[in-house]
Amino acid sequence: MSIGLKTPPVSASHISPRHLAGLIAGALCIAFAPIFAVLSVRLGGVGMWDAAFWRVFLGAAALGILLAAQRVSFFGSQGLAADGGRFRGWLWVPGIVFAGDFWVWHWSFEHTSVANSTLLANVAILFVTLFAWLVWKEKLSRRFVGGAVLAFGGVALLMLSSARRVPPTEGNPIFGDFLALATACFYASYQLTMKRYRRHRTAPVLMFWASAVASICLLPLAWLHPDPFWPEGGWNGWWPLIGIGVLSHACGQGLIAYGLGGVPASLASVVLLVQPVTTAILGAVILGQPLVTWQVLGGVAVVGGLFLAIRGQVAIARQARAATADGR
Repeated sequence: MSIGLKTPPVSASHISPRHLAGLIAGALCIAFAPIFAVLSVRLGGVGMWDAAFWRVFLGAAALGILLAAQRVSFFGSQGLAADGGRFRGWLWVPGIVFAGDFWVWHWSFEHTSVANSTLLANVAILFVTLFAWLVWKEKLSRRFVGGAVLAFGGVALLMLSSARRVPPTEGNPIFGDFLALATACFYASYQLTMKRYRRHRTAPVLMFWASAVASICLLPLAWLHPDPFWPEGGWNGWWPLIGIGVLSHACGQGLIAYGLGGVPASLASVVLLVQPVTTAILGAVILGQPLVTWQVLGGVAVVGGLFLAIRGQVAIARQARAATADGR
């Protein structure tokens, strides 16, 4: 999953090759996250809840080192104050939601394939837009509605595939799919909180605190879970956890934040759809989780639906900007 980061608008006619390459590289780094999570269990013997903790803990450590190296304040230019008051929700609200996101997402890997889990989690984009429509009264385009219907049809096909295929583990594939949908709800909430607090804090600062607070929340869950907390086998057990924390979590998000600075949001949203597709392919090749016909059809419907939905809302945004410019 990728993080929704607010950046200054970039002209649709200006596409920086370096930023586009960074965006694609970030999406590919995140695509490896489920792969690293499963490998950390297979090679290191840890539990999935433990892998979720190590992801955000090592990710927070890497982000903290980056902030320190760049001499950026850990509390942003405004210090601890938030909105001029005592409420400091930016410190802990995104992190609590982040913890729920990674907890249920990693749990889903025990029951369903990484392809299903990642594709289903990415419908968070639809939940965010529907929330904005219901609460903030933002307009929905016909293309978004059609794309959403297609995507949710793909969700149904993915769940149908879980009922008809051999599960990758001894878990319940349908339960795993519902966990992935719960992940989408958590992730949509995370994106909305990040959008709220992004008005006063930079993305790296928010990401650091979200990861740090998430690690605090996940630590007791991981520690008390019966699966081993510390990886076994020396380096062979540690490298998947370092991969998911540093490469997927810190580097992936950092590259995406960099890429968004030189790529139009309309193109960036579509480019990031490479992530669930890549994860599905990697799951089949590396983890031995072959794709069945219903999965392929469902995956195509979900990605196609998300593409249409994103393009539809981008068109609405362009019309709004044009109307504002004419009003001036």
